[in-house]
This record gives sequence, structure tokens and C-alpha cells, in this order.
Amino acid sequence: MLIDDLTKTSLRQIYRNRRRYRGAILGMALGIGGLITVLTLGDSVESSLGQNLEILGSATIVKAQWDSYKAARIRDGEYSFKDVADLSKLPGVMVAAPAVWGAKRHATHQKAKTPVSLVGIAPSFFKALYLPIVQGRNITAEDLEKRSQVCVIGRKVRDELFGQEPFLDKSIVIDGRSFHIVGLLGGTEDPDHVEMVMVPITVALAKLEGMQRIRDIYVRAKDWDSVPTLHEQVSAVLKGNQPGLAETMHIVYYKERIKAVKTVAFLFKFFLWCAIVVTILLGGLGIANIMLAAVKERTREIGLRKSVGATENMIVAQFLCESVTASMIGALAGILLAAVSIGGLKHVFNASPTYTMFFFSVLAAVFLGVGLGVASGVIPARVASKLDPVEAMRFE
Repeated sequence: MLIDDLTKTSLRQIYRNRRRYRGAILGMALGIGGLITVLTLGDSVESSLGQNLEILGSATIVKAQWDSYKAARIRDGEYSFKDVADLSKLPGVMVAAPAVWGAKRHATHQKAKTPVSLVGIAPSFFKALYLPIVQGRNITAEDLEKRSQVCVIGRKVRDELFGQEPFLDKSIVIDGRSFHIVGLLGGTEDPDHVEMVMVPITVALAKLEGMQRIRDIYVRAKDWDSVPTLHEQVSAVLKGNQPGLAETMHIVYYKERIKAVKTVAFLFKFFLWCAIVVTILLGGLGIANIMLAAVKERTREIGLRKSVGATENMIVAQFLCESVTASMIGALAGILLAAVSIGGLKHVFNASPTYTMFFFSVLAAVFLGVGLGVASGVIPARVASKLDPVEAMRFE
């Protein structure tokens, strides 16, 4: 039989037994659709997942600070805005943010009073530490330029000073200076953050006692794989800018946090890939079972064909073609499903699909469909081809 005749015959058989094939084809479609989607969006979604996990542990931060013990013995120092600008230019850096931390102070509003952690920051600080603003706004570049006495406060500060009363556009007093509240920090349970009052770094450096030096810089890497390399680059830049103070600089990153985030991401991908593989295999096994059942049901037909001259190779070709056709229908449905899923999920995860990978994934899906079709049909086809025509025609 010619290939087009075999294909038409296979399509007729699949349509005739569509209820039987439906589950197996659906399994193939879901598995292959999931495979293409994961391959196309995988890197982008993993990056998004990593960023969400990093909120819990700041795994991709390289922190530059001063070793107070060595500084006391040798010579103390400070970082500069030039250091921050140089670090921002390094490859793999998402953002670099300076910070000036002060000793514990007391903030007051009318008769209410509470201890706070005071920190002078730049706008990049919020992105570096993934600190969301749930009400109001964050500190802006304009606030730094004008040295505006504004602040963003943590939840505990809000609760202690204002309770349930409105607090935005109100003022609090710290060290005899009045600060206008423009925002509320949210999304964190870190005690340092819920007690935090953040002011423009230029205000802290110029007006607040004990906060005249930039002692900390937070450098956020774009992904966790680049953190060790970035740590070395940050060290080289800062120690190169101030070689005389190299020994007192303490530049660290959090290996254990990266390990924890990678473990969670690996488990997520592992179970996802297991689900995809199991779904595809179940689809293939479903097709194999259907083909074995078809051999039994069509025993007399096979006997009749062999009695009028059909060879074993013809019988094998017929059943293999039917199996491959069913598998390819599932693969094509999976490709269509993947295209729709990618279009929707790229907005949900704010992901950037790799369309080159999508193209190669589609090719892989086609080959996978053919391969599974052959694997699913080879045993039933061999069983059918070995039937004795006389015994087959007597089969009831």
C-alpha cells in the first residue's frame, strides 16, 4: 500500500474509534504541550520564580560593608557615590544601592513614641532588597536632589504611632527634625524592616548625627548563577578604587541562601518534568493498548488480507502507520495547545518567550510524536503480522 493510502486508512480507523483514542491523544497533547511550554518559557519563568523566592532570603545580593574590627586597628573608611556608579556598570548587575544606617532612635508623633531603625537610602534601595510600597510612594531622585525631609515607614512604626488613624502626609519627629510621611513599607516580616524609617540618603549624610558615611552598598545580581563571579568583580572594583582600605572592606554574598533557592527551584522543575514525562508515557501506553485491542478485534480482517496476498511487512506498515498517525494527532494538538499557553502565560509571569527555542521544541515534538507512535505500535504490529491466516479467519 502507498503511504497516502495507509494514512487515509489510519485516519478512518482513528475516527471510527475516536472515543477509544480520545484519552490517549489527549494525554499526548497535554504532555507535548507542557514540554514545549516549559522549554520555551523555562528560563524566563525560572528567573521570575527565583526573584519571588529571593524576596524571602535576598539570595542574589552581594553586600559591601566595613569590617569594624579591622577598621578600628588600621584605618576606617567609607564608600562613595562613584563606587555605586562603578558597580552599577558591571555586567550582571540589576541595581546597586547605597545605604547609611544609624543607631536606634526614637520617633514621636504627638504623644506617641516608638524606637525605630533609621536608614538613609537612594531610590534603588527598594529594588535591591525587593521592598514593596503598599501605600503612598517611595523616595525619589527628586527627594535626594532637594534634600526633602520625607520618609517611608515600616508597619510597626505606623501601628505604634498612628494605630488605625490615617498616617500619610502626617509628620513624625526624629532627633528634633520633622519628617513628612510619604509611604508605607509592606511585604516583609523582618524586624529590621517593620521598625524602619527610611529617609533620603542626602538628608542623612548632611543633617543626621552619626550618619555621615556610606558604610553599606547592596548589589543585586540579575540571577543567582552569576553571584560568585559578581562577588569577585565587586571586590575588585571597590578595592581598586580605594587600595589603601582594601583590608577593612568586608564584601560578602549568601551561599546558603543561593543553595536553598536553587533547591526549591530544582524540586519545582523536577516534579514538573516528571509530570510531563509521565503524561507523555501514559499517552504512548494508551495508544499501545488500543493497538493491541485493535489487533484482537481485527483478527479476521488480518487473516483475510493475508490470504489474498498481503505480506507481513504490509500488515506491520498498516498498524505502525495507524499508531504513528494517532501519536502525531496528539503531537499537533500539543503544539497548538503550547502556542495558546505560551501566549497566555507570558503575561501571567511577565516572561519573554524564546521563539528560537519554540521552533526547535516544535521540531522535537514532531520527532517525539513519530518516535512514540513507532514505539507504541511496533509490538501490536508484529503481533498482527505473525497471525496465521487460516487460524485468523476462524477467529470468533
